[in-house]
Amino acid sequence: MRIGKRMGKRALLVVGWSTAMLAVACTDAGRGRPSASLSPALEDGRHFGYIRSAQLTAEPRVILFDLAELLTGDEANEAAAERGEETPVPNDYFIVNDKRKVRELPVAPSLRILLLDWTDCCDTMFRADPRLFQESFDQTKYPPGNYKGEFSPYWLTVRGGAVTRVEEPYFP
Repeated sequence: MRIGKRMGKRALLVVGWSTAMLAVACTDAGRGRPSASLSPALEDGRHFGYIRSAQLTAEPRVILFDLAELLTGDEANEAAAERGEETPVPNDYFIVNDKRKVRELPVAPSLRILLLDWTDCCDTMFRADPRLFQESFDQTKYPPGNYKGEFSPYWLTVRGGAVTRVEEPYFP
């Protein structure tokens, strides 16, 4: 009987450890974000959310994108109230990102990246350098300058199943 109990504990330990390792493997660098392989690509159109990483200087060129909802007006206030947040919402917008499903999206050869020029805030945009944009997602603290990486939301335009445009919006 002891052997059975001991084997049961070992089996439970292995199952528990395996489950923990699977949970870590399915998150992005331990940050608690789901891996890109969990969700399908996006349909053609314009989508709001967060870019978690970008590979633009080597093949395959991809963007890892976490779709979110940008709400305004009554919808924003209702969503904020449901989550126990301040209402009315400041600046009449509220971002909802409850699902946190990261999608791996292919990038079109003609990708255009338009970022805010934070030195001439906030209506001026510039065409970003793909290498600098890619590198901006390696930052762990809010960066100075124009390349904000994960610290900013983005609008992505998808055409023919690939990202053709990235735009950084301004929020006060």
